[in-house]
Amino acid sequence: MNRFVSVALGLSITSLLLAPSALAQTQIGGVTLTPINPPASTPTPASSPSPAATPSDDYTREAIPSGYREVKGRVTGPSEGLRLPPGSQIMVSLVDLTAPASLVDIKFSTTRLSTPYQMVYNAVRINAAHKYAVRSTIMDASGKVLYRSADVALPDGARVVLNVPVMAR
Repeated sequence: MNRFVSVALGLSITSLLLAPSALAQTQIGGVTLTPINPPASTPTPASSPSPAATPSDDYTREAIPSGYREVKGRVTGPSEGLRLPPGSQIMVSLVDLTAPASLVDIKFSTTRLSTPYQMVYNAVRINAAHKYAVRSTIMDASGKVLYRSADVALPDGARVVLNVPVMAR
């Protein structure tokens, strides 16, 4: 009986060790992370990169739902590598300048500038007769505004790169 239990336990452990890496998961703070293996694709010549993804993209165009638009870039400071106080938060907003309203607000922690951001929004929320801009505010842990950007005009396009420079308040 003990030999049977030892063999069964040994086989169970071996199968776990030899399981494909796609099944490996990590639990952090109640969130389960599962590695994503990129789909196999046919190689493209180095002289003609795929329009759907460039080497700087960590996802493909298909990752954004149909009809949605993406704005990504960096929130930059007065100097590269500017250290921020612990607990600093950045808020990047897509604002309607015609009617004072915010369509998208994203807020995240950071420790230095420049830092990347990404916003994805539904294009049906955009009124062609209105003007839109992206703005950023950096606050310390107590909510005091440290840096603020001017309004940066939102360019046309489904996927645009837009850096947002901030200045000391």
